[in-house]
Amino acid sequence: MSPARTILITGANRGIGFSILQALATRSPSDCYLLGCRKAEDGEAAISQFRNLGITAEIHVVVLDVSNESSIKAAEQIIRTTYQNLDVMINNAGIALLEAPDHSNIPEIYAATFQTNVTGVALMMSTFLPLLKATSTDPRIINVSSARGSLYLASSGKLPPSTTRSYCVSKAALNMLTVEYARAEPEVKICAAEPGSCKTAFNGFRGQKDPLDGAKVVVELALADKRKYVGGFWGMNTEDKEAQEVPW
Repeated sequence: MSPARTILITGANRGIGFSILQALATRSPSDCYLLGCRKAEDGEAAISQFRNLGITAEIHVVVLDVSNESSIKAAEQIIRTTYQNLDVMINNAGIALLEAPDHSNIPEIYAATFQTNVTGVALMMSTFLPLLKATSTDPRIINVSSARGSLYLASSGKLPPSTTRSYCVSKAALNMLTVEYARAEPEVKICAAEPGSCKTAFNGFRGQKDPLDGAKVVVELALADKRKYVGGFWGMNTEDKEAQEVPW
């Protein structure tokens, strides 16, 4: 049996992050899960929900605001000191903001969106990479992206126009960030995942997929053999048994 791993998931107290932790803990209950969220009480409430769902895996709350560098560094120190290792980091936390009808809030929403969805992920990777490389025999980083970040899908008309343009632009930037870090850190498996449009509070429950179906691709990237899915942008349809590359 493989030794238990320590897996950190940001924004895991609700939405797709909650479903990712639920799906992973169901598939691999011997691993230790670190539930990253901004408020400890929200994390503890989520753990109570997991227990009600029959999840028995070890889960701990780590207070973590990915838009705040001090919070990221403090979380890294807590994980380094308390758990001594980290094997998988899933950068799931993200935001999407609407432009005002008169476009007057463009500077604010682009700054806030990029701070969380791009700069925050860059800080997470740069801060936690030393711990991942020093303590794991199979370090992995999975950045939760979106089909909205695909230039091909957007320009080909395969996606309808978006009401959250700053979000789409940030996910395209996140994909490039993933590529650049994967090239710079070949000993770490770094991928982007596309869960699809899931029915969560993030989109007012207007998505087409159950969040657990959306979580499948992240579970696959986290648990598959280390030689599989090297780099790239991956997604899974409900019926898929393996992840498929998403056109960029």
